[in-house]
Amino acid sequence: MTARADFIAGNTRLRARLPALLGPVDYDQLAGVSREAAAERLAASTYRPYLNRDQVGDRRLLEAVGRRLRDLLRGVRGLYAGTAGTAVGVLLARHDLLDTLALLRGARTGQPAAVRLAAVMGVGALDQRTAADIAAAPDGASAVLRLAAHRLPDPLTARALPAAWEHYELNGDPDDFETTVAAAAIDGWTDRLEWVGRAARPILELIQAECDRANLLAVLRDPALETPRLLPTGLVSVAALLAARQGDPQPAVAARPGWRQPLEQHLRDEDLAALEWDLDVAVWRQGVRGVRRGDPLGADIPVGYVLAAECEARTVRLLLAGIAPTYDVRDLLVR
Repeated sequence: MTARADFIAGNTRLRARLPALLGPVDYDQLAGVSREAAAERLAASTYRPYLNRDQVGDRRLLEAVGRRLRDLLRGVRGLYAGTAGTAVGVLLARHDLLDTLALLRGARTGQPAAVRLAAVMGVGALDQRTAADIAAAPDGASAVLRLAAHRLPDPLTARALPAAWEHYELNGDPDDFETTVAAAAIDGWTDRLEWVGRAARPILELIQAECDRANLLAVLRDPALETPRLLPTGLVSVAALLAARQGDPQPAVAARPGWRQPLEQHLRDEDLAALEWDLDVAVWRQGVRGVRRGDPLGADIPVGYVLAAECEARTVRLLLAGIAPTYDVRDLLVR
């Protein structure tokens, strides 16, 4: 029998860190001001340790946002032990997967090692030191071998990498390759979360929501009107995805009611970028609310905190770029 996951101690300590996240006043002070004013106001906030007043260029500001997000996320892992730690490890493994795909993409396309490494968050099992070794691989095949040798992003996915790469060399389809790698990782996450049990359900629901979102966008983007390689489905079946592409959103909306407005809007304007953003916001809102309203004995707290930190970084980047978000950022705040 699996030992009961104990989230209580970690949740208590994580909730104590919520005041360090930006709030409504902070966002208001960043909106509609110059870059220099934004840098000055960030320096007066919890971003102070990440900013050098003598270096406030666009790149420096964005790097500061990235460093803060890394610190916030890295601080989550050590708060949970045992089966709760296993579940939270999956939450951060979302970044391990993105890091792995970024490293493989960089190796496959011949990007400089420094560019590959700059795309790595390094907040989970894949740390910066190991990422540097993989980023130095001369080509995609070598990067695959190095990841497999390090058993990254996790042992199950590492075992699937060589076959996925061999298939890629035959068909030359990078989207199929990355989806194959991602699907292997997600299958492993699902097994781990189901092993942990009910307390880990919020993490599984997040993974499923992100899969459904990615699958919908993949189907809508497919120019051949075929069924592309998809991630493991969550609540939205392949039939529902194909119906949405044919202009019938009802099967998808029945599975995910929060998709109604974004899908109906997409039917009117066919703006995939707007649809992608709106679907993201629906996932973020649901997850962030769990910090205050979710089960204090389960994974609602780490899910909400991690999503809130990720939303903060995205929103600050938008405000620094002078792009007004298309939604009220207060809907994503932990307050």
